[in-house]
Amino acid sequence: MDNTKKIIQDFLTDIKNNPTKIFGLIYPYILLVGLAVGIFYLYKINYIEESTIPPSLPAASQSKDLPLIMPSESVSGDISSLTTPTPDLINKGKSLFTASCVACHGANGKGDGVAAAALNPKPRNFTSKEGWINGPKLSGIYKTLSEGITGSAMVAFSNFSPADKFALAQYIRKTFVPDPPQDTPDDISNLVQTFHLGEKQKNPGQIPIKDAMILAANDNETKYEDILNVLKNIANDSQPGAEIFAKVTNNKMKALITLSNSSDWHKNVNTFVNVIVNNVNQDGFNGNVYDLSKSDWNVFYNYMNKFF
Repeated sequence: MDNTKKIIQDFLTDIKNNPTKIFGLIYPYILLVGLAVGIFYLYKINYIEESTIPPSLPAASQSKDLPLIMPSESVSGDISSLTTPTPDLINKGKSLFTASCVACHGANGKGDGVAAAALNPKPRNFTSKEGWINGPKLSGIYKTLSEGITGSAMVAFSNFSPADKFALAQYIRKTFVPDPPQDTPDDISNLVQTFHLGEKQKNPGQIPIKDAMILAANDNETKYEDILNVLKNIANDSQPGAEIFAKVTNNKMKALITLSNSSDWHKNVNTFVNVIVNNVNQDGFNGNVYDLSKSDWNVFYNYMNKFF
């Protein structure tokens, strides 16, 4: 036992006095371990490469560009089939009312929707015969849906087709309005003339995004410079129209782009109002537009027509 202990002590002393000796002792083991790791890596190299290279996306999951749609023409409204409250028309109107009107007017049409508390004036109570701006006739409700009500939260439903507006109006009249008055032939005739119903409308079609970007790149620089010039002119102007513009915009550049991108508003002041209030707070304009009087709108309309 003492002899074994002495051998161990002599070995440790030898290592202490000559540290490089331990490397010589363990070097063969390091070599064996390195060789084993190298063999393992070569064996697994195909698996490692497959695991580190991202897989390609399936063709079905890759984004696709918009398809090319050629321009076409369509009739804006078949009056003969829309002025009669058929079951299909009423059902369509109910779906539209649920999706777009319940929040303000309430499920029962009494103007008590969840958003009504924050609105002034309050939304229309369809069950009441009082206070109708355009009246509860089919033509009157269609007019309201097409133009909105200035000074209220009722905006124009410009994204609705004529058939959608007729369906919604028919549902409102049949479901909520007590003893709804009927339109005369003259009412319908005036409605057709005012909103150009039954006329052909042109669908401009659609081009792929990549092609649209090329076209936009050639046009946007000039448009941007034009809008900058308009913005500078308004900023240096003290006319009432410039004051109104400053009051009703929270993003002046975006507001001017909105007007620049639309030519419809040049038709008349009502269309001008619709273009602005339809997406208020998203198109550069703010809620102050609801405080403008009819006279203010005329001044603002004439002023903006100087620039576009």
